Amino acid sequence: MINNYIKQLIDRVSSSSARLILPEIGDPRIDLACKKLKEIGIDIINISDYDDSLNYISHIKKKKFTNNWTEDMLKEYVSVPINKALILLDLNYADCLIAGATIPSADVIKSSIRVIGLDRNARWVSSCFFMISPNGLNAYTYADCGVIPEPNSNQLSSIAYNAAMNHELISQEEPKVAFLSFSTNGSAQHYTVDRVKDAVKMFSNKYSHILCEGDIQFDAAINKSVSMKKNSSSLLKGDANVFIFPNLNAANIAYKITQYLAGYSAWGPLLNGFNKPVHDLSRGCSADDIMYISMIGALQSQTN
Repeated sequence: MINNYIKQLIDRVSSSSARLILPEIGDPRIDLACKKLKEIGIDIINISDYDDSLNYISHIKKKKFTNNWTEDMLKEYVSVPINKALILLDLNYADCLIAGATIPSADVIKSSIRVIGLDRNARWVSSCFFMISPNGLNAYTYADCGVIPEPNSNQLSSIAYNAAMNHELISQEEPKVAFLSFSTNGSAQHYTVDRVKDAVKMFSNKYSHILCEGDIQFDAAINKSVSMKKNSSSLLKGDANVFIFPNLNAANIAYKITQYLAGYSAWGPLLNGFNKPVHDLSRGCSADDIMYISMIGALQSQTN
């Protein structure tokens, strides 16, 4: 179903100058997504059109991880599609990379860290999902659903900032961040609650312009009546749209429940922290999922 979020996204990236690279050529979903993206005017880079192995090897030799590698090891590395695509991205032949339909997330992230590297303002890679309600009227962002298993307070603060920025960019709505817990406003005592509270303090001090609250339970973050009962001085007042989960177990389970039981569309995992836009795909993704995530990458490459 074409909802307002999709319409706005298409309008914003149509005839974009962004050059996207999707290395998993041959997968029917990737091929169909590429066809649809071309129809709205996005330039798709085909890695098979590039065959300059000596240049790619020369470039990769500059990276620390290849120290002590043999020529055969270098040749084999640049021949792997995901690695070749990332090298092309790093060499500015493309502006954004989307992969993961057939490649494990760990491989996408590991190769991206090696070749593209982290943004100078980032210390960690994290991820989020942009979740759209079945009627297309509401959207929420869940994080971190795919990368950091047990984030500390610093990491939770970083995850929250990246999730908030993604939400604002994609939805064009003000991010309202809820740091989730099994406690609301200190109703329970536990070291994991303290970790969330510390993250909120860090986030509030560093990003005072972004509305946030925590520790907070999900019902108090999403329902005004419950919010007022549990915390009458609530800042969010049950109107949160960005949910920061205390760990990867909770976030991953939550987004899949929301997707499969509540019928929400799940765009992601959208990766944060790299020098250039790189996004992962769920192995169960559809051609439309790939298209939407690719358009987000195109949008990000225009704003970076």
